[in-house]
Amino acid sequence: MKTRRMTFAAVVLASQSIMAQTPYINENYMSADLIGSARYVGMGGALGALGADLSAASSNPAAMGLYRRSDASLSFSVRTQKNKPDLNADMTHMSFDHMGFVVSFPVLGRNVKYVNFGVNYQKRADFNLSFIADNNDIFGLSQTQQMADLLNNTSYSTPLADLMYKACLINPVYLRDNNGEVLVDDKGNPLYDEYMPLSADMNEYDRTTEGGISGYDFNLSTNIKDRLYLGLTIGVNDVDYYSYSTYREYGTLTGPDGTYSGQEYYSLYNTQHVNGYGVNVKLGAIFRPVETSPFRIGLAVETPTFYHLESYSSYSIDSPMYEDEHYYVHYGEFANYSPDKDLASLQMKITTPWKVRVSLGHTLGTYLALGAEYEYANYSKTRQGYENRYYDDYWGDWYTGNTTKDAGMNAIHKSTLQGVHSFKFGMELNLTDNLAFRLGYNYYSSMFKNSAKFSQTIDSPAFNYQTTTDYMNKGDVNIFTAGLGYHGKHLYADIAYKYRVQSGDFYAFDDTGLAGFDGGKLLPVDVNMDTHQVFFSLGYKF
Repeated sequence: MKTRRMTFAAVVLASQSIMAQTPYINENYMSADLIGSARYVGMGGALGALGADLSAASSNPAAMGLYRRSDASLSFSVRTQKNKPDLNADMTHMSFDHMGFVVSFPVLGRNVKYVNFGVNYQKRADFNLSFIADNNDIFGLSQTQQMADLLNNTSYSTPLADLMYKACLINPVYLRDNNGEVLVDDKGNPLYDEYMPLSADMNEYDRTTEGGISGYDFNLSTNIKDRLYLGLTIGVNDVDYYSYSTYREYGTLTGPDGTYSGQEYYSLYNTQHVNGYGVNVKLGAIFRPVETSPFRIGLAVETPTFYHLESYSSYSIDSPMYEDEHYYVHYGEFANYSPDKDLASLQMKITTPWKVRVSLGHTLGTYLALGAEYEYANYSKTRQGYENRYYDDYWGDWYTGNTTKDAGMNAIHKSTLQGVHSFKFGMELNLTDNLAFRLGYNYYSSMFKNSAKFSQTIDSPAFNYQTTTDYMNKGDVNIFTAGLGYHGKHLYADIAYKYRVQSGDFYAFDDTGLAGFDGGKLLPVDVNMDTHQVFFSLGYKF
């Protein structure tokens, strides 16, 4: 026997935003993509040991040490999504991807030959994506079942579960006397046994994401005896993420007012925005083992990126259900249900894992350059925490205290994410003295484990602010590139094409512990995220 519960839970994060940070949001800050100058993209980014390209500083800072002349360049691209969510959707947009310079100072000493300083802007990730993930057979399962299961089996609620309760999508089974009157406790609260959800036939989902991560690199490198090159890069990432989604369920409504076949149950609308910055440091080296050979080996290590982020969220539900004064649910016209009040923003800290890179480079005469690179990062080591904020009555302002670690969410990172292996291969063939042809290929293994689920029953303060249930386990990434470049005495121009291939298994909600008709489970919807992109670069060496 229970009393009616309406707990807009708030513990450590009271008075903060209702948008939770989970592995399925945090993976955006660890994007597996190839963006930069057209030469860098055309060669698949495999320049960690070959060097002498501004974009290569994001991979191996020592790559800037191979410059013997100053260089300045900028790049932009046109990007389009392969699969359109509908025929009228315009999925093509322009992107400013790179701008930077390096100043080379010839020292020409006995050991140190050059000292170079560079500043480079480079887009780290492009979030622009739109997709539809409808599921026409969900075996009677419903998003409301996950929320009812959470309310029935945990000691806390979520904002989404509370709003579903308010919209009469999750309904208590009230205890009644012989006259049909609801029993109450000594405080006048209605008594009930458990929460009952809906049962749906199908669902519809669409989401559009926008924004990206802009990276700023400040590099210092040197050339020692033309055999050893060392570099240091301090990187700053600027995050700007937007997401707009709509979720709908359909089924057969049965209640006191009758049965309605094929009726729309409800619509859930979500808008999310995250912005902030992250800082990391990269150290790199390139050396030639044999003095008379152009063969090079590159090594680089990248510290975790320490993100300081701020998030916002808004959500509402259109529901045809309402409760009368006798606690009976009826079906009528759709009404919009939204939270009783808006909350302030959430200040959070996300720490990504360390990255290590090994690269190889070799040139054959003046006509062929070959490069390869391997990177490893264990994303299960991603860490999350929250800044404790307090209000000073004397000064009349908010202040930030210590960071509270989220042990529960860190455990979810460990259970859903895994180590990622990435490989880059590239070549450049000089067709003439001024014209070069390039090819490249990248492979990134999936960041998500095969068994990854988005359970919301783990003890994490973040779930006190969770307004969605959907998640997508993204698969491996394959990137194919090709390019052409013209290089004069000072001026150069490059063009490159990139085809990025990736799909994901999308789930509207977690069916752990739920069973549909005849024991059916929620099947994933395959989402195609393939994109085409053409890069253009202009540069000047002096």
